[in-house]
Amino acid sequence: MSNQVNFGEGKINENYPSAIKTMIEQGKDPKDLLIQYCRPQCKWYDDKYDRCVKAFLSLKNADPEKNCMYPYRDLVTCVEACVQPKIQHALKGNEHGFIFH
Repeated sequence: MSNQVNFGEGKINENYPSAIKTMIEQGKDPKDLLIQYCRPQCKWYDDKYDRCVKAFLSLKNADPEKNCMYPYRDLVTCVEACVQPKIQHALKGNEHGFIFH
């Protein structure tokens, strides 16, 4: 499996920090692309959510959006834990590893 996502001009790969910084400087939001990049790293949570949805779809009168809230929250938390630091480190003022002194 390749960890490359289309990044407009190229692909996001091991050089993603400079690509993210460039996007931010151009006023573009890199979050959607980083979500695509990070989601495969959360496969266990993604599979857990898919199993939950399939189980509830097999039941009558079941709404998977309401009943699979916790597996979905776990998936989103995992993806956000991957995405947020990548954006945070690319922000201007974070050259020393933190924004506020």
